[in-house]
Amino acid sequence: MSPFILKTVGAAMVMIAAASLGLAGRKRLAARVRELERLRWELGRLRARMASCGLSLEDCFGQSELFSPAAEGLRRGEPPERALTRCEISAEGLTLFAAGLGAETLDGQLRNIDIFSENVTDAVRTAREELSKKGRLYLGLGVLGGAAVCVMLC
Repeated sequence: MSPFILKTVGAAMVMIAAASLGLAGRKRLAARVRELERLRWELGRLRARMASCGLSLEDCFGQSELFSPAAEGLRRGEPPERALTRCEISAEGLTLFAAGLGAETLDGQLRNIDIFSENVTDAVRTAREELSKKGRLYLGLGVLGGAAVCVMLC
């Protein structure tokens, strides 16, 4: 094989790898948006169950796919802030939200859910803005970084 073909194939592989790194960064941002939207949706369902059905916190968590690990912790007697750490949630302020859940009346719990839901809505908005700005940036940096490596190697 000629050295030109080998360099061209190598450069193409470097460009593809670098662009893939940029896409991976964009995927992480998109996953964050999906996670926060799912949390916001589950909070709405949790609030509706508590307000309309008068179910206990444990029962409401048990009916939710996202919060079901927390229901198991509550059944074992754990406080809500510890039980919610079992869930796959990485939202900011989750411990403050959980601390107010078990300690208040139904109205206080609903107010707490509303406040946390507003915080999650703001976080969704911020995450979407980051996705639109940084998503393109990551892809561009990946391609540009790959081109820079190709220039240095050739």
